[in-house]
Amino acid sequence: MSAPPLQSILDFKSTLLSTTGYTVMLTMVTLLFWFNNRKEKSLFTLSLGGVVTAIGTMLAYFPAGMGAWPMLITNTAILMLFHPLAVIATRQAFSRQPLWCRHLLICVPAMLAYIYWAGGSNFDKRVVVTSSTHLLCWSLIVYQLFRNRHQAPPIAYRLLLGVASLMVATSLFRLFISASGYKLDFPQFNLLASLALFWIGFSFGLSILYLGYERLLLQLQDQAQQDGLTRLYNHRTFKEKAEQLFEHARQKRMPLALLLIDLDHFKSINDRFGHQAGDDVLKELADCLRQEARQTDLLGRHGGEEFVMLLPCTNDLEACNVANRLRLAIHNLNPVVDGRTLSISGSIGVACARHEEHGNLAELFLEADMLLYQAKHRGRNRVESSRSVQPCPSLATEMQGLR
Repeated sequence: MSAPPLQSILDFKSTLLSTTGYTVMLTMVTLLFWFNNRKEKSLFTLSLGGVVTAIGTMLAYFPAGMGAWPMLITNTAILMLFHPLAVIATRQAFSRQPLWCRHLLICVPAMLAYIYWAGGSNFDKRVVVTSSTHLLCWSLIVYQLFRNRHQAPPIAYRLLLGVASLMVATSLFRLFISASGYKLDFPQFNLLASLALFWIGFSFGLSILYLGYERLLLQLQDQAQQDGLTRLYNHRTFKEKAEQLFEHARQKRMPLALLLIDLDHFKSINDRFGHQAGDDVLKELADCLRQEARQTDLLGRHGGEEFVMLLPCTNDLEACNVANRLRLAIHNLNPVVDGRTLSISGSIGVACARHEEHGNLAELFLEADMLLYQAKHRGRNRVESSRSVQPCPSLATEMQGLR
């Protein structure tokens, strides 16, 4: 008596059931992520894609008494919706207008061609229609990814682009095989091609989910590194980054300068107008410093009304010129509090690294702090430097004009 034949792992109904299970689980996870992060609207759209895919696969598993051709039309139309939904989700992931009607309407001419051009008797033409629709949708996704390449975190972007490109290549290959009439000597090709489309779509859903995760992770990292009020580096982060720059400058014997900037008479602002007004002034001051700082400068909040700036590759004269420019910018800021324009000023201590004297960043900080105290003691609204360096003529002229 011969042994019964082994059932293939590519059995159609078993494959449908397993893919439906994967789809439902991914959809649930995506919805949970969306519930906790409503800003990521693409996740909700992707969940809709998961729902329609699960409905389509279950309809194929349970035909519900429909005839073969009506069931095939209904099933194809439902499954085809996933692809324009993926286009919409991609646009939403980059804060683009979703254009629901325009992209969902892609399915209308596709299904008309599927019914009236291909018909129930021509399998190759039906594959041409579906593959062309997939190719169009995923080409749009690749275009959107390329267009918004600077807005996505690098790992998530590469992942999304790779998956979308793979879908384009698979759809193009399937379209070529069907349109050319070439018959592969492989009876399971169409099943494997359908499975490939499913798994690539599944991978795209995971990639969108990872995009939301990576953005959230970067946001948390920024929050951990930034001062909550001014959005400048907090004391811990500034110190870590500044120590790296200090050590690099010391090893390379390169110039480096540290500026400690303190807002004069800040306590009086809090006493007269309240702490909210004081916070508003600090935020305006931080924006001013951020605008004046160079791209290579490191800027942070040292504590209270005190700010700190590290200037790589900057000698004594250049550091004093930068400090005087900052002092003038603060003097001209004139923040408005409760309808009243305030006149504020800042004192700045400038310490320039002397690598034979400053063994570490803490010693440079100590010198800048002493010079800041000296600027306060000598009348405020001034710059004190570790070297007797005069500001450049243009700044000196501006300073004379303010007297």
